[in-house]
Amino acid sequence: MPNKMIYKDYLMVKTNIFIFIFNIVFFVAYRFFVSRKSKLKPYKKDKYLPIHILILFGISVLILIANLDYIKTEYIEHNYLVLEGTSKSALLLKEKIILMVPFPAFILSVYYIKKCKKKNSNYYIVVLLSLLFFVLLMAIKNPLTEKRNALGPIYLTIIFFLIPKLLNTNFKSLLFLFFAMVIIFPTISLITHSGYSLKQLRENPKLLLYQLRNHGVSNTFTTLNYDAFINFAATIEHAEKNDLSYGRQLSGGVFFFVPRKIWNDKPISTGEYIGEYLSSEYGEKGKRSFNNLSNPFVSEGYINFGIVGIILFAITLAYFLSIMVVWLNGLDPLKIAAAFYASMHMIFFLRGDFTNGYAFLVASFVVILAIPKIYFILFRTALKKRPQNAE
Repeated sequence: MPNKMIYKDYLMVKTNIFIFIFNIVFFVAYRFFVSRKSKLKPYKKDKYLPIHILILFGISVLILIANLDYIKTEYIEHNYLVLEGTSKSALLLKEKIILMVPFPAFILSVYYIKKCKKKNSNYYIVVLLSLLFFVLLMAIKNPLTEKRNALGPIYLTIIFFLIPKLLNTNFKSLLFLFFAMVIIFPTISLITHSGYSLKQLRENPKLLLYQLRNHGVSNTFTTLNYDAFINFAATIEHAEKNDLSYGRQLSGGVFFFVPRKIWNDKPISTGEYIGEYLSSEYGEKGKRSFNNLSNPFVSEGYINFGIVGIILFAITLAYFLSIMVVWLNGLDPLKIAAAFYASMHMIFFLRGDFTNGYAFLVASFVVILAIPKIYFILFRTALKKRPQNAE
């Protein structure tokens, strides 16, 4: 198999049965949660929104200037080389929070443009700022340098806000995502995983033709990019030989923000954990250069609590997505963006592993919801404390 595991009939059957159980439980739980009536909370329009957008643009420009060398290096060097020597926590803070600040600001600018009834000076200023925000996003989160786990949710959310009719039904979303997973992402993968920098590809376009000829799009489907099923099978086999983790693996993911310097025996991600098992069980010395594999959400449930974990994880996921549906049907543009982003992020989250998927999801909620909301609170507080003019 792609992960070097030896094929076993009984293990494939067992894996499919567990996936079937997960899907059935999820479907029933999801239908139950969405059937409950939820009242939409009113959303009060902010008359200072153009000022907020202008301030957020200034902050975004400062972020760009402060990280210009890092961004330039991503274009010049291969993106894996840029990350050498960078801790996971520092990378999460920079890539998923700091450099993502222009994203919610762009969403707010699009919201204002669509809701503005009078085309006054504020309207045209925000239109200009929205274009500049988009340019900033293209520079910072470029499709040729950004990882696919962030690239898809970012630009699909942008498309949803700009042209909602393209993705406003389940069928349209499924069709679009199928096309993206089968054509777009495998093609981009030839560039982002080629081992060549953008500078090298620009100077010698034949390198890209070499990639297409020797590592074609269809070959992507037999690589570790599509290894979720077989890694679940590996997890089942590991649990049969070494027992379940009984919540230990889950704790490492939920408390991802706790540094290892404080938590000395903090568990590694389940992808790495099973990767090490595969290396020791099936690997040849010096043949495997990495062990950080995917580990799907259903597998995370199993390695923690067995079949009970599969059921609990399915119910929890169904409840979370039912809340996202409420947000998506609401009036708050930031909650709508967070909900749609989360739904697109599910492709990465469900593939796993849980630690990375959960950490990136939390980071996206921080930058889309928490940071703007905190800013609004600080702005209103400062406005209240402003001294009134004497009559």
